[in-house]
Amino acid sequence: MENESREPAMRVVLLRDSGWPEQPGVCCWRQAVRDAFTAANATVKDVTWRRPAPPLPNAPAPARTPRLAFLSPALRKPLAKAYGKSRRSLQRTSELLRPRPAPQAAPAGKPAGPRSLPGLENADLVIAETLEAARAAVNGGTPFRQVWALALPAQWLPAGNTTEYGTQLNRVADVIGGFLTDSELARESVERAVSTRRPRIEIFPPIAVDRRCDACADKPAVVERPTAEPVLNPETGEVITPEPPPAGPAQLELWRRLSIEQETGPLPYSFAAAKFRDLSSAWLPAERSGWGNGLPTTPMGMPSDGAPADWTTAAQRRGVEAVRKAVMPERPRTPRAPRKAMLAGFDLKFAVDLGERLDKRTDLEMSIDDWPGLARPTNLTEARMAESDSIFAEWARTSAIWMSERKRPDQFMAMRLHRFELDSPYPHEIVMENVDAVVYIAPLFGRRIRDELKWPLEKLLFIPNYMETEWLDRPKLPGAEFTLGFVGFEFIRKRFDLALDLLTEIRRTDPRFTMAVRGKMPWTNKYAWKDEEEREYVGWCFERIERDPLLRDAVTFHAPGRDMARWFRQVGFIISTSDEEGSHASVAEGMASGAVPIIRPWPGADELYHKDWVHATTSEAAAAVLNTAHGNGWAEQSARAKAEINRSHNPDNVVAAWADLLHGDVAGARSYFAEFSPL
Repeated sequence: MENESREPAMRVVLLRDSGWPEQPGVCCWRQAVRDAFTAANATVKDVTWRRPAPPLPNAPAPARTPRLAFLSPALRKPLAKAYGKSRRSLQRTSELLRPRPAPQAAPAGKPAGPRSLPGLENADLVIAETLEAARAAVNGGTPFRQVWALALPAQWLPAGNTTEYGTQLNRVADVIGGFLTDSELARESVERAVSTRRPRIEIFPPIAVDRRCDACADKPAVVERPTAEPVLNPETGEVITPEPPPAGPAQLELWRRLSIEQETGPLPYSFAAAKFRDLSSAWLPAERSGWGNGLPTTPMGMPSDGAPADWTTAAQRRGVEAVRKAVMPERPRTPRAPRKAMLAGFDLKFAVDLGERLDKRTDLEMSIDDWPGLARPTNLTEARMAESDSIFAEWARTSAIWMSERKRPDQFMAMRLHRFELDSPYPHEIVMENVDAVVYIAPLFGRRIRDELKWPLEKLLFIPNYMETEWLDRPKLPGAEFTLGFVGFEFIRKRFDLALDLLTEIRRTDPRFTMAVRGKMPWTNKYAWKDEEEREYVGWCFERIERDPLLRDAVTFHAPGRDMARWFRQVGFIISTSDEEGSHASVAEGMASGAVPIIRPWPGADELYHKDWVHATTSEAAAAVLNTAHGNGWAEQSARAKAEINRSHNPDNVVAAWADLLHGDVAGARSYFAEFSPL
């Protein structure tokens, strides 16, 4: 059993964009990076990235006399078409017969690949102040995990590639380590827009109200500068409109002004100003007519979102620490030689985040082998397995069978089993003498493995699913204590009908309660929708919602996405009404967010979660919700749920346990969570 050692000094490069002007606000951001990271024992240097020059416009081709001009167009066109066809055929033949040049080898001692941008060598962290600069750093050879981009959405962002900035975010999100952004409001916008993956986003306010910038301290709050006017191109007569200033510097200049003026009076509403002042601040009425058309303006009031803006040096320090934790390698307390380990299997949704976290450790070199099908290894599986010291087989099914048949005696193989496999024939086909450890994710499954499969007890250990509890822990939105959350309802066994029963009973007493449902619609799941019973069940549920006055307009559906931390901000209670579950990860995620769990007694529920959260009847569950939401009970129970999950699913302990296991230390790995699952 090991603990993490203290992190060494971090080498940081601030990759400046040459397109950003040297102006107040920009200098404040750059000094904030230098000051905050230097205070955290990091070295910081500035490097300027220069945007490539735009390509020269193509000159118009000179007019030429058409071939066979002496012929009439009616005769010339067929002849020209036949000539062109024969010429293209001759070109293709010549290309096939032409000898191919030998491939050029890279110079001796120099690996082939992209050239690094000057000044980024040996950096632990590159902070690019624009998305374009971040992509240039990665294209130049800087490891993607070390590149973070400053993301400053100038306006509210809808989901996906529906805005130009959202498209840019999605293009870069897959190839960098993460984003820095200015506020919780900005983080939610970026999370909503990025659909390619779950991005790592940390809040680092670019300007601190409790620290002045040395470069612009003597300048007024509002710095006047000439406005570029349109100009006329005398040669073409075209009116050339100047490019608008970059949105990033414009926001930085606004925030600097607001930090100096410290005004509390009404301002014109803008998303940029709201990120600094808070949504519930005083805003000037909009220049739009009110309900009675005689009114000249419309009020711009809004309740607080529960996460007041914090533009202080303390907030900057928290951002630095979060980035350091995300970027720097994790070192075991007792140094040990690194081992090569392979994580492999089909459908790695429960394991890929864990695999990436393990790969950050200095004592492990992880490769992730994501199979395209149940019995379909990748083209690299055999090679990766051959060079691995340890094997992490996700799911005890076809992929684990394949690996257990090929595992060498000098390799260590750990296999993780979920609920599904226990009721399938797969475990009986695994070559168990070649499996060194079996990880189960719920205490009930350990007993079932022991009693039904008769696998050796010394190979069994409990490690809960990996979950980033800090990422989920965010302030709740106002009124969250009156919102039930339900995640995943595309199969009957999730028992969405019982969740509707619960909501109906609660709303008979307090109609303020609603339910937010997140997940795929059942008709988009090909496995569920081909079953007639599933289709009838779904139709009945939706007809009930539409016709029951206690449910109508009380249930909202939200498309699936990786931004669960943002979604959970609106949820005060997380509901689990399934017939059976493995560990029901959404319950643990909800608890980490501060949602109070309301759980039906499916098998093993009261071993994974405290028995107080498990209710025998719908009436008991409804009473628990109502009693908790009224008065101050919800805040107390929310804190209790958070504390419980941080202890039982501590992510650092999960990573440490798996690290020990992949080093062959089964007893050390077992010790982290032994108290939660004695066999």
